[in-house]
Amino acid sequence: MEFQGWSDGLALRPRDYLGKGQTLAAAVRTAGPLKDEALYLFALGTAATMARLHLGGIAGLRLTPANVLIGPRGQAFFAPGPRDSLFPAHDVKDWAGVVVFAATGREPDDGADLDRLLPALRAVIGECRRSDAASRPSAVDLVRILLGHSGAAQGATAHELLLEAERRTRPEEPAPYVEQVVPTPFWRRPAYLTGIAIGIALVAGAAGAVIMISGREGGTQPRASDVLSAVGRRTATFRQVIEETPATGQAVAEGRLSFDPGTPATSYDMELTCGNDPRPTPVALVGSRGVAGGVAFDADHPPVEPCAQRTAGTVRELSSPRTIKGLIDAAGSNVTSEPAGTNGRTLRGSAPAHRVRGEEGQDAWAGLPAEGPVRFTLQVDGQGRPVRLQLRMEGRGSVPRIIETVYRDWRAFEAIKGETSNG
Repeated sequence: MEFQGWSDGLALRPRDYLGKGQTLAAAVRTAGPLKDEALYLFALGTAATMARLHLGGIAGLRLTPANVLIGPRGQAFFAPGPRDSLFPAHDVKDWAGVVVFAATGREPDDGADLDRLLPALRAVIGECRRSDAASRPSAVDLVRILLGHSGAAQGATAHELLLEAERRTRPEEPAPYVEQVVPTPFWRRPAYLTGIAIGIALVAGAAGAVIMISGREGGTQPRASDVLSAVGRRTATFRQVIEETPATGQAVAEGRLSFDPGTPATSYDMELTCGNDPRPTPVALVGSRGVAGGVAFDADHPPVEPCAQRTAGTVRELSSPRTIKGLIDAAGSNVTSEPAGTNGRTLRGSAPAHRVRGEEGQDAWAGLPAEGPVRFTLQVDGQGRPVRLQLRMEGRGSVPRIIETVYRDWRAFEAIKGETSNG
């Protein structure tokens, strides 16, 4: 069904409207209001769920703190209840009330202190509570705003926006349970005595094999911490090429990065060429504060355009030593290591994109900007420092993207102070 043309037929999934958990009202009573990242994820996740329902033809959700459920791993569900064809704008207003309650423990009309909300979120709440229902943003608009995309930009479809929102809010999945079968102790088996002789021969053969493999491999399985320990507090020159796509073209970043394990984000001073503009844009990125071509921007919530501002955070996310650690962490035992060059090694592995934890910022809780597995090949020098990182990132129904970063001249740490904006 369609109401007022606002459904474009995106399929619903059971997790969009079913679930078990504690109500928001009970969660706030027990643990207090949500703050900072938890509040942002709650707002984004519930807005994305509401948008899915609206686009699938379901409205009149009657959202309240009593029928929004918080799952065991932080997921937000809307409790099953009566639904009708009330305009989606009514749901948007109710959503705003639920977010205010999550942040303050009070309803908007019951003395809630809206000053406790960040200014950007407070402005969104005000838009949703306009008396003129027709002037309220749609659920998809809410997702676009919360993701930091420009309201005027049309670069992402509703489907793409919801996939991005769901990727950011997707909870960490627990490791699958594997039943452990405990074998009968071999000393209880009838063939125990006969097996001793065979066992001795096998142990001797295995020891020889280990010695041969050790000599051939030149080391043990790498640990994620080894990369950060090898890099330490240093600066390097780098060049990254993000393979061309029909939508964005090719992006090339060149410059220097400075890594300090005591700070949450790697700093960058680079020139960035992307899209169809052959002219490089000077970009400085220190934490979430960025300046591109003299214009300041927030790297954690970049605009869709211009390309340099949109891409700068991605360059950081795909090249930082902390992201390399995240790749190896997420891959776990699915990493191979072999000798390469003079005392160097090549590491290969694969990891689910949403499990890769890298820089602090917009993707710290959602993994790398990909929908499928990320396959990586990392070459390190004799001291364990990165030389070349190639990522193969896959999306749903799209051609895999190749991103390659080359690192040179690891040296003593040089602070990057950033540029001065024109504003």
